[in-house]
Amino acid sequence: MTRDVIATLAFVLGAGLAVRTIASVLPVPEMLLLVLVGALLGPSVLGAIDVPLDSLGAQLIFTLGVSAILFYGGLNLSVAVLRRTAISLGLLATAGVLVTAGIVAVAAHAAFGLDWTESLLLGAVLSPTDPAILIPLFTGTGLRPKVAQTLIAESAFNDPVGAVLALSLAGVLLSGDSSVGKPAAEFVLDLGISTVVGIVAGVALSAAISSHRAGIWRESSAIAVLAVVTIGYVSLDTAGGSGYLGAFVAGLIVGNMERLGLSMHAEHEREMKDFARNLADLVTLFVFVVLGANLPFAEIWRQLGPALVVLAALVVVARPLVVWLCTLADGRADWSRPELVFLAWSRETGVVPAALVGVLAGLGVPDNGLFASVIGLAIVVTLAIQAMPAPWLARRLGLLEDLGPAPPAPPR
Repeated sequence: MTRDVIATLAFVLGAGLAVRTIASVLPVPEMLLLVLVGALLGPSVLGAIDVPLDSLGAQLIFTLGVSAILFYGGLNLSVAVLRRTAISLGLLATAGVLVTAGIVAVAAHAAFGLDWTESLLLGAVLSPTDPAILIPLFTGTGLRPKVAQTLIAESAFNDPVGAVLALSLAGVLLSGDSSVGKPAAEFVLDLGISTVVGIVAGVALSAAISSHRAGIWRESSAIAVLAVVTIGYVSLDTAGGSGYLGAFVAGLIVGNMERLGLSMHAEHEREMKDFARNLADLVTLFVFVVLGANLPFAEIWRQLGPALVVLAALVVVARPLVVWLCTLADGRADWSRPELVFLAWSRETGVVPAALVGVLAGLGVPDNGLFASVIGLAIVVTLAIQAMPAPWLARRLGLLEDLGPAPPAPPR
C-alpha cells in the first residue's frame, strides 16, 4: 500500500512537471493538459494511477486542499482595486450564480430527464467560473487591469458561493426532501455561518502573524495559515457551514490587513504568500490529474448529446445573460461594450467544479458518473474553446494596453 501511494505521487508530480514545461512553450492552459495527462495515466488507458473520487486521498485534496486554494485566492485580492466594480462583482458572485444554476437546471432537466433537485445541483456545480487560468495566457500582453481584476475577483467570490449552494442542494437530495424552502434556508444559513467564522479566523490570523505585539506567530506565518485553514474547515463542517467560503473570507482579510491597522514584516509576508501559492499550485495539480484519471469515457460518449446541450445553455445563454443583468445596474464601473463582450466570453470551468464532483462522490450522491462526465467535458470544452483564443479576442476588442517600448539592450 505504501509503495502504491508513493508511486502514485511520483506519477502525478512527474506529470505536473512535464505539463508545466509544455505549457511554458505552447499557448495551452495548464489545467487542460493536466486533465488530458490524468486521463492518459488513469485506469482507462495506461493504468499508472488509480485514485477513485471517493477515496480518502482524493477527498482530502477536494476538501481541505481546495480550501487552501480559495484562501490564496482571497489573499491576492485588493479591496481598493476592486472598489470601482464592487456592484458588478457582488451581483456576479451571488445573483449570477443563482441565475446560472437555474438556466443550466432547465437545460439539464430537459436534456437528461433529471428531477429538479438533481438538475439544480448540476447547475450549482457548473456555476462557479475559473477565469484565473487566463493569467498565464496574458502574461506580458497587458490585458486592461479593470477587466483582469474583475475576472479574477469574480472567480474567487463565486467559487465558494457556488460550492455552498451545491452542498446545500446535495444535502437536500440525500435527505429526500423535495421542498424549495429548505435548500434556500440552508444556503442562506451556510453563507452566514461561513462568513462569520471566516471573518473571525481572518482577523485572528492577521493579528497573530502581524508585526504588532499580538503577532505571536509572525515568524511561523506559513504554519499559522495552514493551521487556521484546517481548524476553520473542521469548525465549519461541525457548525454546518462551508470551509470553502470561510477560507476565502479569511484570506481576503489577511490580504487586506492594513485596513485593520496591521502590517507584516516584508520577509514574513513574502514567506506566507510563497507558501500559499506553492500549496495552491500543488493542490491544483492533484485535482485535475485525479479528475482526468476518473473521467468516465463510456458515460461521456453515451451522454455526449445531452451534455453538449447543457454546456450550450451554460456558455451561450447563461453567461451572456448573467453578465448583462449584473453589469446593467453598475453605472459606476462604466463598462464598455468590448469589455462586456470579453466578460461574457470568459466563463471557464475549473478547479472548484472539479473538486465538487469528488466531494459529491464521497457523499454518495446518485448519478455521480453523469456529473463527472458533464463537468469533465465542461472543463475540456471551455478551456479549449474559450481560454485558448482569449488573447486573440482581447486583442481584437482593443483590451490589451500598450506596454511601452522594449527596454534597451544592455551594452556589450
